[in-house]
Amino acid sequence: MSRRHPSDEELAGLLEQAQLASAKARPLPRRHLGPAMLTILIALRVYVILAIPVVAYAFIHALALGAK
Repeated sequence: MSRRHPSDEELAGLLEQAQLASAKARPLPRRHLGPAMLTILIALRVYVILAIPVVAYAFIHALALGAK
């Protein structure tokens, strides 16, 4: 017979208020990422930095065309 594991919400409901506040106040350690994940995150940052001016230009251009 398999046992059902309680969810995080159910576990949090079992804690007293002070225990819950203490658990939420404790910081989590930084996660160590591998080289592949770091490469993906750097590529995502570069994409966002390049996409912001394109989106801003398209938005301003659409506003200019709509005003005419």
